[in-house]
Amino acid sequence: MKIKKYLAVILSMIFLCAGFIGCKSESTAEKNDNGQSKNIVFGVNQFPSNLDPAEGFNGWFVSMYGVGETLVKLDKNMKIEPLLADSWKRVNDLTWKFHIKDGAKFQDGTPVNGKTVKASLERSLKLNPRAESILLIDSITEDGQYVSIKTKTPYEAFLGNIADPVAIIVNTGAAKDTFTKAPVCTGPFKVKSYVPESKVVVEKNKNYWGDEAKIDGAAFKYIKDANTRAMALQLGEIDAAQSISSDNISLFADKSKYNTDKITSLRIIMSYENLNNEFLKDPAVRKAIALGVNRESYAKDVLKGTAEAAVGPFPKSLPFGENNLTSYKYDKEGAVKLLNEAGYTDTDGDGIREKNGEKLQLNLAFYTSRSELPVIAQAMQSELKEIGIAVKLQSYESVANVLKSGSFDLCLYSVNTATSGDPQSFLELYFKTGGSENYGKYSNPEVDSLIDELKNEKDTQKRNDIAIDVQKKLLEDNSDIFLVTPMLNLVSKSDVSGLTMYPVDYYLLNSSVDIK
Repeated sequence: MKIKKYLAVILSMIFLCAGFIGCKSESTAEKNDNGQSKNIVFGVNQFPSNLDPAEGFNGWFVSMYGVGETLVKLDKNMKIEPLLADSWKRVNDLTWKFHIKDGAKFQDGTPVNGKTVKASLERSLKLNPRAESILLIDSITEDGQYVSIKTKTPYEAFLGNIADPVAIIVNTGAAKDTFTKAPVCTGPFKVKSYVPESKVVVEKNKNYWGDEAKIDGAAFKYIKDANTRAMALQLGEIDAAQSISSDNISLFADKSKYNTDKITSLRIIMSYENLNNEFLKDPAVRKAIALGVNRESYAKDVLKGTAEAAVGPFPKSLPFGENNLTSYKYDKEGAVKLLNEAGYTDTDGDGIREKNGEKLQLNLAFYTSRSELPVIAQAMQSELKEIGIAVKLQSYESVANVLKSGSFDLCLYSVNTATSGDPQSFLELYFKTGGSENYGKYSNPEVDSLIDELKNEKDTQKRNDIAIDVQKKLLEDNSDIFLVTPMLNLVSKSDVSGLTMYPVDYYLLNSSVDIK
């Protein structure tokens, strides 16, 4: 393992010394246009399929780049604060009325009003099933600077969910054939260029309705390899980098050279379990897996203290989080006993259990853009082998198609669980029967009923209690394996200021960011 790690670092250095020398002039041009302009270069580990905020999760990137804005946003404490809407009120159980800020403009100078907001939201609802799922909008009406949104049912999570970047406001009257490369939004920066799988460059929006940006622009370079990203920051080819791996974070401890910002995320690293798999249909196998993985070791040793062991899907910092749940402790002997009692035995002495003549073998898929997933996959493979389960690792750049096609047994996934500060949408999308992200095909009528109850409950404490009850059911059923809650990190050179970490990772560049 150490030899592989050192080889990876050496290869990264060769790539940087060769590749970055060739692009150094381009990087310098981005940062110092005629020695006058101020620009920042980010190294990022994720990249959008295109820049249309209404497609998939692309809106998260458009928000991160400082290009797109929603009606409201979340602060560092996950509280709702104004953005394009400066005020709102709940008219009745179904209807919310927003006032759009006077003077708000799109990046092409077009005014933002109730009519343009209505058109944008209707476009998102039409193009993105997730928008329909998390917003539950029945109808939208507009009147000057006001827009009224009626939901299909009383929906307590609506205000937080309208902050999701799937609801970024775009000028639908702009040239539609450019939306995938340069959407016309309202943020302090606008898209200058987009190169698929490579780079996005943004520039200051001179029509911005809010505080003028302090820098002239920024570039977001897709550097998916964690070692390469860290080396690029060390060599000064980039000014800031997201998601520095646990192996590399100590390289940036010198506070005179680097700023390091860390925050406990709202993410969960979990493993989907495909309940169409004959072995995983067996509750005994699922529970044995839950007992046979050492979450504490993953957090402390494998990820070197850059994560916390998980219990359920939500972090302990949330009022409906894991502090209210009973955790699974690592219990190898208990896992072995369960499998023995369920009739899984190793009859040929090869270390792999069988039942009815079938080897207990599972595939574990993972993707490489998040550096923590490959090392967790290796740890899981080793631990499950110790209890007699053979695991074959399958590495992908993206598991989106793997999940959609159901061509997996286990699949590691990192996901934001409470992007609105409310539990409802995550539970509904991932664990309700037929949920759009319920790729493991988990189904429990009691869970479905509780999620429906959550949708209609107004009292905050009762909502928290219902969410806790749902999680208890998930843990009883071992619907999926909840492993660790990672910490987010952002490292920048010391001359960069104004970058702020949020528990959700779709906020990054804003008008306050500066570089000396």
